[in-house]
Amino acid sequence: MNPLELAAAHNRWSDRPVAEKLLLFGGLLVAALLVPPPVGHAAILAVCCVCGLVLARVPARVYLPALLAPAVFLALGVGPLVWDLVGGRLVVDPAGVDAAWRAVSRAIAATAATVTLACTTPAADLLAAGRRAGLPAPLAHVVDTTYRLVGILVDTTRTLRQAHDLRLGHRTARAAITSVGTQFATVFVLALTRARAIDDAMALRAERGETAVLASARPVSAARLVVIAVVVGAVVAVGTAA
Repeated sequence: MNPLELAAAHNRWSDRPVAEKLLLFGGLLVAALLVPPPVGHAAILAVCCVCGLVLARVPARVYLPALLAPAVFLALGVGPLVWDLVGGRLVVDPAGVDAAWRAVSRAIAATAATVTLACTTPAADLLAAGRRAGLPAPLAHVVDTTYRLVGILVDTTRTLRQAHDLRLGHRTARAAITSVGTQFATVFVLALTRARAIDDAMALRAERGETAVLASARPVSAARLVVIAVVVGAVVAVGTAA
């Protein structure tokens, strides 16, 4: 299991009903799309951090990198909004700067809600909740298989990278190019083999095209639902009034 899976399975909120967490973080996600920046989005980020780090006790070494990782994609994505090509040279577009910071603010708030849900809820619980809500069995099977395969390939890639480092595979630029090419080829071959093995293993647990997970439905608490509604409503009110 990777650190994110371990954090999702061993935090204070891991045994909370999935419906409650979906209502909380789903509500915050919708609020991030609706309320104007920056006050409302800052409130959403603060609520997510408190829920993840203080209430659920997700390790900061797992939560913070997962929260900051999308910043690279945001930085690359706002470039075309900020810069404009005029007369063969790049110039800053004032309207683009305004659109860029609004997009970044909204993306950070939405990412915080999604990451906090992922860090507090095991994937098996999400799949089981989806099946109970009517998610088609073949779609749940594809999601589960893809999730497991990606995790295995990430671990395999990390192991290959360490092995090449120990053999000084990156000591020169030429050796590094050869090493990276070899790693890609190895991962591609292993992906086919591991995918077939995962499909066979999952077929032993359930019918082909279906997913069987050990996750029982937990009753929701009316008191917690009221608290969640109040929190989401307060965030929307603060963001709208600012």
